[in-house]
This record gives sequence, C-alpha cells and structure tokens, in this order.
Amino acid sequence: MDAGYQAINYKGNSVHGIAGNGSSTSQINFRGVSDLGGGLKADFRIENDWNVVSNKANTGSVGGSAYDKDTAGTFGNGELRVGLASDKVGRIDFGAVNMNGLTTLTTGQPFGTAIGGGYASVTRVNAAGTAVRDDNAVKFTSAAFSGVTATLYKSYKQTKSSSTSTNFSTTFGAYDKLGSQEVGLNYANGPLAASYSTLKQDSVDVVSGDTATTVNTLGANYTYNAFKGYALYQTVKTTTGTVATDTSYTALTAQYTLGNTVLMASTGKLKQDAGSNAGKESKLTAFGADYNLSKTTALYARYEKIDDQAGAIAAVATIDGSDKVRTRTALGLRVAF
Repeated sequence: MDAGYQAINYKGNSVHGIAGNGSSTSQINFRGVSDLGGGLKADFRIENDWNVVSNKANTGSVGGSAYDKDTAGTFGNGELRVGLASDKVGRIDFGAVNMNGLTTLTTGQPFGTAIGGGYASVTRVNAAGTAVRDDNAVKFTSAAFSGVTATLYKSYKQTKSSSTSTNFSTTFGAYDKLGSQEVGLNYANGPLAASYSTLKQDSVDVVSGDTATTVNTLGANYTYNAFKGYALYQTVKTTTGTVATDTSYTALTAQYTLGNTVLMASTGKLKQDAGSNAGKESKLTAFGADYNLSKTTALYARYEKIDDQAGAIAAVATIDGSDKVRTRTALGLRVAF
C-alpha cells in the first residue's frame, strides 16, 4: 500500500493533495501453487491494483457524487494468469499476462511505473504507453541457463465485430482488439543484470485504428558495493496509414544505498526522429529517496520534471495547460507484508 502527499503541475495547471502510488503500485495478490511432482508445478495469480485513497472508486464507479472523484480500481484489474512450471524447461502462462517489457523497464531504471521514470510519457511497455499486459495472452518463459532466460509472448488480433463500438464483449472473438507479439531475453548473474524486449502490436483493420507499432527496449544495471548504475534505451516506431512517428529515448540513473537510506537520481532524453515534432527533444530529470523503517516499510520522496518540447505527454494528461513543462512531487509511506 502506497499513499501520501502529491503536487503535480500539468503544464501550467497545478493540483495537490493526498494520492496513491507515488513510488509503487498499491495492490493485493491472490496466489496458489500446486506441486505435481517431478519438478512440475501448477500455479495461478490474481492481481488487484487498488485505489488506496478513495472508498467508492474501488467499486468501479467514479464521479457519482462530490465525494467520489478519483481513479477507479476493481477486482482482478492487474495481472491474471494460470500456468505450468517445470524446473528443467521453464513455464507457460495463460491469461492477461505481463509482458517482458515490464522486466526490461525495471532493469533499466529503479522508478518502475511510478513517479521518476516518466512512464506513459517518455517511456512505455506497450504501444499506447498505458498498460504492461494484453488480454487473451500466452507467454512462455524458458528455464535459466547460466543466468539467461528467454520469453515468447502472443495475444491474437480479433477483428470479427461488425459494430463500431470498442466495448468489451464476453463472447470470444466478438470484439475488436489489437494483436501483440513479443520476444524477450534476460540476464541476471552476479552484479550485472540486463534485459531486452521487442514488442510488435498491430491494430490494422481494428476499430481502434490502422496502426502498427514496434517497441524495442534495452535495460541494464550493475551493482558495485553500495552503488548501482542503470541504463535504459528505447525506440518506438508507429505507423498509422502512411504516416510514421519514430522516437528514441536514453536514460541513465545512479542509485546509492547508505544504511537505511536509498538515494536515486536520473536523467533522460526523448527525441522525435520522425513526425510533426521531428528533431525536438523532451528531457527528464528525476530524484528519489527511500528511508527504510523496516524490511517492509519505507518513507519515500519522489520528484520528476519533464520539459516536453517534443510533445511526448499525451494531451489527455495535460488537462488544459499550455506550458511545456510537467512536474510531479510525492512524499509518502509504502507498507508491504
């Protein structure tokens, strides 16, 4: 559970108050494992990302009254998977399964999808930059060989609906959705960790738009005593019809641990290589600090500034601001069990 004080300037419009997920996603998981013998196990996971500062938002109903104006969270809105795991071969999962790109993102910077990493603006996991998984997915993860694992991910495109609505239908194949396929490679051995993911998403002939996107991400980190250095590089190529938009992003992060205190500083730069803002850059500056009260409890501070000259932040996130700079600051408490 993660909540505290936040102050955000949406390119000229400021808001402040109590909010959640300043340093990590608030969630509760239901998990089960069945040992089938011979090194084979069956397991499942139901992940629930909760709104920790609003009662009624967790019913999935938002905006019904003056007291109910926060982001909704509902049961089972995170990763959902059921799978088989073998010590010798690896594992296969079915459901709404996390992409390997989430692993790559967290390998290349310590802020995750919370404040500090520029997630959903200058960095992303999926094409739209709003999710880390797809529905109706299957994922294979190989067993580790000398610290190396490989992943294959597939979610089939469905274009059978004749309706112009994009509303979800419980009938399999009766709604339009894009297709996703990803290949990932991970390494973790000793002080070095590295991850690479290439994701292709296709919504051509789908109601949401004729768009094909490729997201390539490379992340690495190296630990030396109390110091940990991170590097992240990502390219995104999107083609809608005959119009292409290309971006490239590079970030470096330093982390230093001193007793119970963990300090982080990051700098990143996104460049528009093609499109209406070609040649323009958006620059990220971020700082973070954790003070660990125990193994499960920490006080934290986060600061993120994006000078968005390249227009990387979606218009919906800027409200009606006219400035080019977005800043986010958070002071909060994180408790796990």
